[in-house]
Amino acid sequence: MPLRGSLDHVSHQRIAGWAWDTDAPDTPLSVVISANDQILGRVVANRYRPDLERAGIGQGRHSFDFRPSAQLSPLVRHVVSVRVEGKGQHLNRSPRMLEPATAFDKPTQEVIEQLLMPVADEADFVRRLTFLTDQADKLRQRYADHQSGAEERQRRRSTQWSEGVRQPGAAPADGSRPRALVIDDRISILNHDAGSNAILSHMRSLQRIGYDVTIAPANLRGDGSFLEEEGIACCLHPWYTTIEEVLKRQRDSFDLVYLHRVATASRYMALARLHQPRARLIYSVADLHHLRLSRQAEIEKRSELRAYSEQIRIMELSAAWQADAVITHSSAEAEILRRQMQPGKVHVVPWSISAHPTQVPFAERRGMAFIGGYGHRPNVDAALWLVDAVMPEIEALGGALPCLLVGSDMPDSLRSLQRHEVDPVGHVADLAALFDRVRLTVAPLRFGAGVKGKVLDSLAAGIPCVCTPAAAEGMDLPHQLLDLVAATPDGLARSIRALHDDEALNRTCSEAGLAYIAAQTDETRIDGLMAAAIGRR
Repeated sequence: MPLRGSLDHVSHQRIAGWAWDTDAPDTPLSVVISANDQILGRVVANRYRPDLERAGIGQGRHSFDFRPSAQLSPLVRHVVSVRVEGKGQHLNRSPRMLEPATAFDKPTQEVIEQLLMPVADEADFVRRLTFLTDQADKLRQRYADHQSGAEERQRRRSTQWSEGVRQPGAAPADGSRPRALVIDDRISILNHDAGSNAILSHMRSLQRIGYDVTIAPANLRGDGSFLEEEGIACCLHPWYTTIEEVLKRQRDSFDLVYLHRVATASRYMALARLHQPRARLIYSVADLHHLRLSRQAEIEKRSELRAYSEQIRIMELSAAWQADAVITHSSAEAEILRRQMQPGKVHVVPWSISAHPTQVPFAERRGMAFIGGYGHRPNVDAALWLVDAVMPEIEALGGALPCLLVGSDMPDSLRSLQRHEVDPVGHVADLAALFDRVRLTVAPLRFGAGVKGKVLDSLAAGIPCVCTPAAAEGMDLPHQLLDLVAATPDGLARSIRALHDDEALNRTCSEAGLAYIAAQTDETRIDGLMAAAIGRR
């Protein structure tokens, strides 16, 4: 037949092809484009396509590319046809079926947006918002079910229940991986602070023990990509708006709920018990805030702070009483808690740290450093006491030593210091470079609580640390380092001077610190302690 052509492309936005009359090869044809028997438009097939010319279709100027004035709705099926005008003949491959969209792609989104744009009145606003709110709620629930594997877990649990009641925290009887939910006040950031390092270490330990781990920060904000790369699921905005919603939407899907810090445990312990009735609830203390506050009140002579510390003590004990098990990093704080708890409830679980000893020789290093986050009041007090009380005693014993003050959120009271060879460095991204400069670190805390992360980091770098009793408390340090602990400015100065000037003593303490890190913070040991705390041993 003299009429030739083809419908080559059909989409919601574009319809294209070619048409040619061999009896009038130089005369362009007009084609009529329809969808569901409704004419969309007419177009002349006179566009150039090099592939047509190569195929001997005239001079190649017989194609058309039609774009509807309003794109075809992706929500319904369309039968698209192209006929030669006047003759009524379909092109090859016409008609074509355009099926409704099954994906939430851009065309679908554009159509929905167009439907929502014109609003007639307030009642229309209410109808649209009600519909969208309902659909968003259903979608969030489906996402929560997807995260929790709700259908599969329900099937497995039906089998378990028929065979008997499972104890809280026990592994699923069918051998599937149990799930753990970690609730903290923020998303964990590697090497940001000791609390973040501890929670990251404990989540990794739970993974090694056999749990699928999910974290939900209290504000439901933050970048969870780092954690997701490690296989840790994140419950974040906009899929969840509150921690209660996380617990409720994934109801009875967690075998373990790990609540980090007293504020988190106080807010969510009862909700976790309500919505996760078969989960074992763990309260991870981080450190006993009331202990730090009461010591600060004593140092600063503040009666109102002493009263506040008592309120926090009650909060901490209440959270511990409600939990199935309590985790602390400090052996000293464990003893305080054990006096108030039933036997076997309180567990000491450190966090894992890898040793990376400095390779810079002793002779090529000089001075000391104090490392701490200065948004934490005890560290500001310690830095000022170090400069004003301890540094003069060091100078009296043999001259000044360089002292680096390192850490984020440094206040102006420290940044402006210009005495006793003190250098207020501020935040340092890479502590390894700092440890390559100094012979020792110092932790001159006058009050505080919990295990000091920067002391452990220093020991892991092979750099001994001189501590006050408050800084060394609960760490069970080796005797070589305990011998250096001092509570007074002159006592600290003597320990600092000896450790700085005596290479043999420094080496002995360095080796003792590295051995301590290897023995106390090994991943295998952490996993054993964690397994005992969560009732898996």
